[in-house]
Amino acid sequence: MIKNSKLQLFLSLIILLAVYKLSFFASDSYTLVLINDTLVIASIWILSLFIMGKIKEKNPAPLSLIVNIGILNAFAFFVITFSDALMSGVFERVDKQNLDPGIISTLVSLIYVLIFFVFLTYVLMSFRELFFYKQTKNMRIYFQTMLVFILLSCLSESVFSGTEFAYIRTTFFVVSIILIVVNSIRISWIAFINKKEKLSLLALSVIISALFIVNLVNSYADGVHGKLLVEFSPALNQFSILMLIYGAAYFSFLFFTTMFHIPTADVYDRKAQEVSSLQYFSKLITEVLDFDDLAETVTDITIKVSSADAAWILMIENGNNKTIAIKNAAYVDVDLINQYLFSSKKINNITDTVIYSIDDFVVRSGLSEKYGGILVSPLRTHNNVKGFLIASRKNELIFYEEDKNAIKTFSDYASVAIENSRLLNESIEKERLEKELDVAREIQKKILPSEVPVLDKLSVSSVFIPAFEVGGDYYDFFETGEDKFSFVIADVSGKGISAAFIMAEVKGIFQTLSRIIDSPKEILIKANQVLRETLSRNSFVSALYGSIDLKKEKLFLARAGHCPVLLVRNSKAIEFKPAGIGLGLSGNEFFARTLEEQEIDLLDKDTIILYTDGITESKNTELNDYGDKRLSEIAIENADKTADFIVKKIINDVTVFSSSHSQYDDITLVILKWKQKII
Repeated sequence: MIKNSKLQLFLSLIILLAVYKLSFFASDSYTLVLINDTLVIASIWILSLFIMGKIKEKNPAPLSLIVNIGILNAFAFFVITFSDALMSGVFERVDKQNLDPGIISTLVSLIYVLIFFVFLTYVLMSFRELFFYKQTKNMRIYFQTMLVFILLSCLSESVFSGTEFAYIRTTFFVVSIILIVVNSIRISWIAFINKKEKLSLLALSVIISALFIVNLVNSYADGVHGKLLVEFSPALNQFSILMLIYGAAYFSFLFFTTMFHIPTADVYDRKAQEVSSLQYFSKLITEVLDFDDLAETVTDITIKVSSADAAWILMIENGNNKTIAIKNAAYVDVDLINQYLFSSKKINNITDTVIYSIDDFVVRSGLSEKYGGILVSPLRTHNNVKGFLIASRKNELIFYEEDKNAIKTFSDYASVAIENSRLLNESIEKERLEKELDVAREIQKKILPSEVPVLDKLSVSSVFIPAFEVGGDYYDFFETGEDKFSFVIADVSGKGISAAFIMAEVKGIFQTLSRIIDSPKEILIKANQVLRETLSRNSFVSALYGSIDLKKEKLFLARAGHCPVLLVRNSKAIEFKPAGIGLGLSGNEFFARTLEEQEIDLLDKDTIILYTDGITESKNTELNDYGDKRLSEIAIENADKTADFIVKKIINDVTVFSSSHSQYDDITLVILKWKQKII
């Protein structure tokens, strides 16, 4: 089904025209001829509207329209050239089969004419599209006036031909040709195509203008083509001649216009490249782009903008020079040129784009390519030079002032884009680290005990305050038998996700060993044996493991490089620091030999304090440590209080002490109160 209303109307007119021609094909009546031409002109008008809509819908480039005109013109040339042979073949078959020659002639003429309907109408609408393409002024009146006179010329061919008013037909025809020539001169779009397209257009305009001229000559020749069009419709024949003249004129002018534009084509292409590059970089500034990809894009566009042969970026980071994104140059050549720029001090204190010649380059013979000119443009952010954009030309060619201005503008955009890319990479890295810290905190939260044990003879209180940057503090409690209670406190070296994973491993080790071994010393020896095989060389774990025999009222301690145990008894603070080195620092034999286990008899109201260095190394404004002494004093002052009260008091004092200094390490505090009496 045909849904387009204009195409439906055109086909309806063609069918009506066919019926009309079959009904009156032998008539030479003036009125019938006029009606016939009116139907033909109406069909052309409707088909023009349909083709114009399709062209606007596809919005083809000028070169595509011209190629299409050339193809259709070549097809028309074939049909016109061989029309005599084609028609004679058709009528020979008619004679052999004894068919009605009038009806067959009418149908064949209709099909032949329909081909030229499409060809001529497409040519007219293509010229209309080319006429208005890239026009900056309202030129509609010129084209519409031409169409009006073409219409009048076609109608006058039927109305005034062979009468005393034939001069009117000639007048309309001449005026139409003049308007066609005037409109053919207005080719504004030629300036907006590149040099390669202009060269292609030059060849096409010669071929197509020749085809139009040949088809025009053949139309006037005494052949079947001319006779068919004239007999079918004088108006259509006139329209055909005018369109062929339009084509010959347009493409002739197009040829000369293109020739005049060839010398300036390189300049236009370059300016167009500059504008498109700046637009592209304006877009890149707000987009996410990998730094390496961006650098490659910068040097690639630099070559196009400045017509350089090679380009690269010389970045300056912390006093070090780094060459990146080398394009069309050997690394050895780039390195030699960079050394020349630095040794000659040409690159020092550059604040604007500069042009250098390397004629005096003392080691120029060492270059694999003979470079002539060097253009250096600083890449600045916040008035600080972060690097240089360098372009070079070969074979004694130098850069000019317009090259300098183009690169200067471009490097400003490139500087912003590169800085944005660098900040984006930093932001991504920061986000990655924050996510890593979130994972570490979650692991740490799950590893630490959610609640403290409740025992008849022992009161337990604990607190853990994580720093922003996750450390590896760990503590846990184990009820290893009916009369046994064990505990551990440890600190994993390092920060972040790696420390959290090690801490998870340490938890598993101590949970397992606490079920099968009673001695703190033996547990630490076994733990060292396992960790020695799994920890990297720069990692270790400090730990303190204790076991309380609730029935015998004894405390057994072993320490692997951790903070000492503080025992508050009778208003005194006693520090227990059994020998031992960190887990994972040495082989098991040496570790076991240096490890010591201490036994302590517990007395009523004894307070056992376990902590990590996050407490004692907390700093104040003067960067002084909180220290063991201050911790002991607070513990002695509150020795008669509950374990929970002592924990709160110590943490409050540490917080006040270090209020002006950020916490950089986890704080862990565990208080064990033996035979506590509630006050």
